[in-house]
Parts: sequence; structure tokens; C-alpha cells
Amino acid sequence: MKKLLTAFLVLTLVLSCSVAIFAGCTPPTDYERTIVFYSSQGDSLQQKTKIAIEAFEAKYPGWKVIHTAVGGYDQVKEKVVSDLQAGKQPDLAYCYADHVAQYIQTGKVVDLNKYLTSEETVVGADNKEYRIGFTEAELADFVQGYYEEGYASNYTGYEQYGFTADSMLTLPFVKSTELLYYNKTALDACGLTPAKTWDELWEQCETLVDAYPTCTPLGYDSEANWFISMCQQNGWGYTSADANNHYLFNNNDAKEWLAELAEYYDKGYITTQEESGAYTSALFIKGVDDGGLVYCVGSSGGASHQNSNLFEWGITSVPGSVRDDGTVDYSVISQGPSLVMLTGGNGVTNATEKEKMTFLFIKELMDPAFQATFSMESGYNPSRNSVYELDAYIEHMNGTDITAVAAKVAATLNERYFTSPAFVGSSTARIQVGNALLNALTGKKTPEKALADAYSNCGGK
Repeated sequence: MKKLLTAFLVLTLVLSCSVAIFAGCTPPTDYERTIVFYSSQGDSLQQKTKIAIEAFEAKYPGWKVIHTAVGGYDQVKEKVVSDLQAGKQPDLAYCYADHVAQYIQTGKVVDLNKYLTSEETVVGADNKEYRIGFTEAELADFVQGYYEEGYASNYTGYEQYGFTADSMLTLPFVKSTELLYYNKTALDACGLTPAKTWDELWEQCETLVDAYPTCTPLGYDSEANWFISMCQQNGWGYTSADANNHYLFNNNDAKEWLAELAEYYDKGYITTQEESGAYTSALFIKGVDDGGLVYCVGSSGGASHQNSNLFEWGITSVPGSVRDDGTVDYSVISQGPSLVMLTGGNGVTNATEKEKMTFLFIKELMDPAFQATFSMESGYNPSRNSVYELDAYIEHMNGTDITAVAAKVAATLNERYFTSPAFVGSSTARIQVGNALLNALTGKKTPEKALADAYSNCGGK
């Protein structure tokens, strides 16, 4: 009996251990040798990023990269904020400036100036030495407008967190902007050319609706971008870096503009993403005879979604606003992910070493050949000027498909890009002005009420 009991206990122990082994076949992550990277990439872009990850891991044996696609940009921000609170922050993450404005309060954002020009080397495979920092020529190769978005001076209160004005908090990964996609077939039939100003576009709407009664002349994907861009083009004021007066958007000019939009909406001239329930590209590709759009303002990075075989399309810059002095302001919003480095996550004891290795991984993501590969797949514009000199990218830019044409147009707009001040609450302002536009547009609120509520929801009085 004892032998049977002993045999049973041994068998039970073996089975228990086997279950544990199979259940735990993935060993725990060695965070001291593993770089954790958060992004919002879809499946196809994750496959491209594997190229940079594999190049990094081949150069530096024993180091790994875990790449987690968290969701959209807002989901990345929420995940990083949550992980910072738990001390489990990633080493590298996609970001927008208003995300970083929240992160810097934790003291975990790394000033990249420590590594940007560092001549220190790291020994990699085959005892080859790799310089941590960029050379002066490599730094000069960045598109300067993108690069300058990373300065701490763009963030309210940077001094209280130990940064100087020229501290570098982020580096640009790839960028996009908004473009005006148009149905060239419909415009040609009406004897019209693509509108260069908003005044011209509104003047065309009556002609377009008369010619195509079921069409909507204009679809705009992002209500927030539209509001912010109009404030920039017209000098009305959106937000300020002044901690005592952050929110400027509740002004008479913005109220008058929203009232005009409501009139155009009532005439059937406008739809937006939230109003239509989907990206307006879905309407654009239908064609004007089937209730589609003539114009669609959407991201240069989403050009593939604007492609249609039902008509000839074209792409140009977003219309500009005529100022009081007669000049036209063509400012366009800068979009697309930057990269922020965070230190000390998951209780590692080698934080400085991990920072250096994370920076070396950043360099793989910034490599011109990789930038070309990623940009051609994504439709975003590269952050390095030399990419435009690579044969593969030149061939891509000379293409006639919609992604290539969008990239080509976007590349001509670098001098028109703008960004808004980043501070704690700037992401809330963006959400609130988008809501205000939608509410005023559809008549749910008067422009005065819509903006007053938005201001109040931002913490204003």
C-alpha cells in the first residue's frame, strides 16, 4: 500500500511539474537586457519594424527588443501613463508632444542630448565598435522642422523638471500632414480647378451641388485639426504656453467661423468623421453620383484609403486662409509619431546602460535605408533628408499611385508645418475644440455655448 501511495505521489509530482513547465515555457523577461518599445503600428508596419529589430539584435548579441503595438496614439499614451504609475514604463514609445507633457512630470523622460553626439562606443558582434551618438553630418541630415519639435522649449514649465530650453525630449520618427484629396473628374466637368483658399472652396460649393445633387462638396476627417488649423492660419489664438492663460480658443473670431460652418452644413456642403460616423475617405471613394465627396481633407499617411477607380483623383495642399492684409496663410498641421525615451522601468539596476542601448536602437529606426522602407510602406514622410536621395525612394516618389503622389505633395510642405504648445491639458484642449466644432456644426449647441463648454471642460472659468 505504501509503495502504491508513493508511486501515486511521485506521478502526481511529475505531472504537476510537467504542467508547470508547459504552462511556463516562456521564461520571464530579462528587462535588464530587453528594450521594451510601444507603438501604434498595424500588422504590415510591425513586419517592417522587425527589420530594424533584427538588425539591432544581430549587432548586439544578448540584447532583445520587445515591440508591443498597443493600439492608437491615445491608447499608447494611456498605457505609458499607467505603466509610469506602476514603475513598469517602456524604454521607448511612440508619442505626440501633448503626451510627453504628461510624462515629464514623472522625472522619467530622458534628455536625449546625453547621447545625441556621444562619441562613446559599444562593442558589438565580432568585437566591432559602434558609436552611440550621431555625427554632426547625421544630425544635419534630419528634416530640421521635424527635429526642432523635440526641444524642451516647446513644453510649458520644462525648467521645473530639470531641463534646459535646448534639451531634446523627443526625436522624429516619421511624419505626415493633412492634404486635400479631390475628384478631378467632377471639378473638370464643372470647369473648376482645385480650391487654393477656403473662400474659393465655399464659392464652388453651389456649383458642385447643382451639378451633383447627391454629393457633399467637402469632408474633413478631423474636427480638432480643422479648428486648430483655422486658428493658426487666421491668427485667432488656440492655446498658449503661458501657464496663466493656456486656452485662447473661446474668442469671437472662432465663434463667427463656427456660425458660418453651421450655415454651410445646413446647405449640405460639409461632413466630418464624427458627423458621418466613419473616415470621410469612405464617402470620397464612392464618387459624386453616388452621394460621395468632391473634396476630402485627410492625412497624407492615409492616402491609400482615398484611392478610387471610379474617377480621376488629384492631391494638393489644404486651402489657405486670406488674412486681413490680403496675404494667404497656408499653415498645415504636423502629425506623425515621434519617439520618447523613458528610464528605469521594471526596476532595472542598469538604467544608464539601457538608455545607451535604447539610443542605439533608435539609430536603427533612423537609419536612412530603414526609413525609406518604412515610409514607402506607411505613406508617411521620412525624418532624414538623405532618404530622398536613395534610388529606391526616388523610384517610389516618381510613382503614380496615390501613396507616392501624397508623399510627394507632403514633402513640399515642410516649411508650412506648425505645432501647438505642449502642456498638461493640451490634449484635453484638442478633444474639446473638436467637440465644439461638431456640436456647433450640427446645431446641438450654439457656437457661443459650444466654445464656452469646451473652455469650461479644459478647466477655464
